[in-house]
Amino acid sequence: MARDHKPGTLRGTVDEIRRGDFIANARLRSTRRKSPWNLLLLLIFPLWIFVWFKSLAILWNVALLIAGESVPHTVTGWLNNSGLGPRPMSWAGALYIFAPFLPTLASAMVLGNFLVYLIPPARRAMDNEDRAFPGTEYSTAQRTLGKLALGSLPPGILLSLLGAWLEVAR
Repeated sequence: MARDHKPGTLRGTVDEIRRGDFIANARLRSTRRKSPWNLLLLLIFPLWIFVWFKSLAILWNVALLIAGESVPHTVTGWLNNSGLGPRPMSWAGALYIFAPFLPTLASAMVLGNFLVYLIPPARRAMDNEDRAFPGTEYSTAQRTLGKLALGSLPPGILLSLLGAWLEVAR
């Protein structure tokens, strides 16, 4: 029989999925959030969109430099050439746009959690809610999300650069 890993870790989540009780446990964990301070966590979504789009602009400019093209002064040049503009999206454009999805989402979650945790009343409320659910406390969540962000960053960057380079070469 497989050894159960610590709750709140990536391996612990995989264990829950294998046992088939991830959905039930996630519903139970979601009931703990009662404080209005948790609404601040919704700010993670716009933060993620910002980080994702900025990473796309940076990766596009890096791909232009790799291909020997001149980098435009506008940061939105990638919009017109990646499938989000007037041309239909290619496989390379999809690779370029969606490869950084997971690393930027995990990074925005780490940053958003950190910013909310800087507010003392929010920190106290969330710490109180996390006590009854091991593996959901701030430090474990940040560590797990950080590992996810760092683990998905290299392949995300490489795949996105490959897609951008193929789009530039097209």
